[in-house]
Amino acid sequence: MIETFVFSSEDIFLKEDQTNIQQLLEYLKSRKQQIGMVFYDQEKMNQILLNDHLTDYLDFTIKGKETEIIPQELVDFLQVELTYQKVNYISDSLEKVKKAEEFGFKSIYLAENCYKKTVTCQAFQDFEQLHLGVIENRFDTLM
Repeated sequence: MIETFVFSSEDIFLKEDQTNIQQLLEYLKSRKQQIGMVFYDQEKMNQILLNDHLTDYLDFTIKGKETEIIPQELVDFLQVELTYQKVNYISDSLEKVKKAEEFGFKSIYLAENCYKKTVTCQAFQDFEQLHLGVIENRFDTLM
């Protein structure tokens, strides 16, 4: 079964260098990984998909409600993958990371100050570090 990477909101993409984002997404696509995103703001979503040309990388998007930490539609959509523990949930929010773990996601905390906080999941400062972490994880799995 393929692995899935879910980005918790469109805001993650707006904070980063687009080159680093595209390199990570290209790597994931070349490894036949499924990529999705939860979005909350249609205008920001359009900017990401159209202006930043990320449409080709995303296999699915889920519209979240501001009141939800993790949209139930996302959990329902990925129910089978969650059963096999094959879903990575990437967020810059500690609250979302903790809630995602309760649903069975493998959480990844992505924030500049990730090392200043105590987190129980993988943590990376930016997309470049995340990319290297994913490669390292694949290498460790092969060994």
